[in-house]
Amino acid sequence: MQFVPLQDPPSAQRERPKRLALPVHDADLGEAPVPAEPSPWGVIWKVGGLVWLGVTCIALSWLARWAGTRIDGEYVATITAHGVQHALVFLVAALAYRAAVALGWPATPPARVRVVLVNALLALCVVFWADLAIALVSGFVDGHIADMRDMLQAMPGFLVHFKPWAEPLYFYLPPYVLGLCAIGLVMMSHRHHREALRTAELARAYAAARMAMLSAQLQPHFLFNSLHAIMGLIDESPRQASVMLARLGDFLRHALQISHSPWVDVATELAGLEAYLAVQQTRFSDRLNVAIDASPQALDVYVPSLLLQPLAENVIEHGRDESGPTLQVRVVVAMLDGRLHITVHNSRPRLTADLAPADYGRGLANVSLRLRAAYGDDARLSIGPDAQGGTTATLDLPARHGATAGSAPP
Repeated sequence: MQFVPLQDPPSAQRERPKRLALPVHDADLGEAPVPAEPSPWGVIWKVGGLVWLGVTCIALSWLARWAGTRIDGEYVATITAHGVQHALVFLVAALAYRAAVALGWPATPPARVRVVLVNALLALCVVFWADLAIALVSGFVDGHIADMRDMLQAMPGFLVHFKPWAEPLYFYLPPYVLGLCAIGLVMMSHRHHREALRTAELARAYAAARMAMLSAQLQPHFLFNSLHAIMGLIDESPRQASVMLARLGDFLRHALQISHSPWVDVATELAGLEAYLAVQQTRFSDRLNVAIDASPQALDVYVPSLLLQPLAENVIEHGRDESGPTLQVRVVVAMLDGRLHITVHNSRPRLTADLAPADYGRGLANVSLRLRAAYGDDARLSIGPDAQGGTTATLDLPARHGATAGSAPP
């Protein structure tokens, strides 16, 4: 069996990654934890506070020329008093916002009507408090106690007449509703972001679990075939059976080392393939000749583990002929246009046409399913006649490196 890298620049040929069957942990594959849902109070203080700060700045700019004067006999509080009033209004509005967030937005129409009514009542309470607060700051901040008493005496009119509500509603209801909408949108955005991350994580976990399950199916399938071959060699060639059993142990050790992870780099995958082909080389001796050509640029690309073993097994099992010439098997791994291309070729037999997926056996069907779980529609497996004779299985895969190898398909 030969291992010959493709021709590359001298700098790329001087060093080749060491082939080690190292485990790949989920943390190395870009798994991002789902962020915690933000605290409602945090959103209220930041988002609601920012909205009210903007409203306060606009209101104070507009009131600046009348502040501290009288209009139609009514006292207009100073800029300082209005600033304190807006702060007091926001504190009460924050309590109303927290109650609104707790109510949420139910699914049924009757429940939604109740929520709308409760929110309308909360808004009216904030507006009422805004008018009460301006009376209090006029007295305690500006020192206009008599004007404060007059304003407080007029407060009962809110309960029986609409006119006193007109001005507070005009000035304080829009900013309250604007703050509520901003808080709701931010909370909804965070919730949707969390759900999207959770959905992506579930898809990634499902794909990884499915790939691991399909990979696990390969091991007993190959093991039974190998043990059956060893049993056939025990009587006619005990030494060859012993060597094959030792090499089978090497392959199974490699398979167990990577069994907990559905992804490995190409270097590790080829190390496992070499262990498998060593078993087959012992089994068929000089009736099998294998060559592996790998580009150094492709060695750090990640692929589903044990992806190549069923392809190699397929070309050997279908190409072997006890009485025919030596079966030539060639595996080529290279990067083409930013994608990973892998071909597994045998010298016989030559198919008359491309093999349809419906005609795949267990091993090829397993590869096809794992490609679907790993890459979605962004990977292709084709099996067909080779122009120079024999049959070639071709894999066209995205070039995924470390941090993105564990990602679920879109």
